[in-house]
Amino acid sequence: MKKYFTVILLSFVSSVCFSDNHSSYNTYTGEVLQCNLNEGKDVDDVMRMVKNDWYELDYPVQYEGWVLTPALFAASDGGYDLFWAGFTSNNSDMGASLDWFNENASKVFAKWQNLVSCASWSHWDIFEARTPTSTTVEGDTGYWAFHSCNFKENKGASDLRDNDKLWNQYLDELGHDGGVWRWWAGGGTDTETSNDYYVNISFSSMKEYGDYRDARMQSMIDGSLPEQIANCKAPRVYAANNIKTFAN
Repeated sequence: MKKYFTVILLSFVSSVCFSDNHSSYNTYTGEVLQCNLNEGKDVDDVMRMVKNDWYELDYPVQYEGWVLTPALFAASDGGYDLFWAGFTSNNSDMGASLDWFNENASKVFAKWQNLVSCASWSHWDIFEARTPTSTTVEGDTGYWAFHSCNFKENKGASDLRDNDKLWNQYLDELGHDGGVWRWWAGGGTDTETSNDYYVNISFSSMKEYGDYRDARMQSMIDGSLPEQIANCKAPRVYAANNIKTFAN
């Protein structure tokens, strides 16, 4: 996922802007590590380590962690085996978590480096355009689809609020229970990318993802798809495994 990454979050934290069925957007800061397995290691090795050693880390702020693995992908995405996605409520908390991690988690990080080699470590500003109907439970699994998007001519961030109203109405009519998040590039992200932002949509299963794609295709045919302000490319899809929620 060299140029595609996002992640799903819980409903938590600070607020800016507006969406249709909320008085404001929930906002987050994310960190993403893009990694390949070291020789002789597999994803099960990584999951055992993070569910034990990493889980026991006592961060000074609320921090949520996920492991993502590719499900639908292309060779041009970079060929990474897995991704670590961590979240805090804002950039200040993310900075505090990194300061604490650097001082207190060297042994755990050494175990991580024994399992994987990571090509990048980046930060993202994220806001929630649609809140999922259910709260994430520790250990949850699901699938996340990620689109890279660019604003259409004469459109920009100031148009998102009204367009989110249309998208939420559209997803309500489909009975979609998952969430939608928009990611904006921060420190450590690819400076060569031409994308304005990324959209992450969550699904409970691949069947639910397939149902959404069927409905989307029909909406494209009948002209009811509310893509009025941006052009978004075909998604990459990742299996998402929660390791720890904000509440724990």
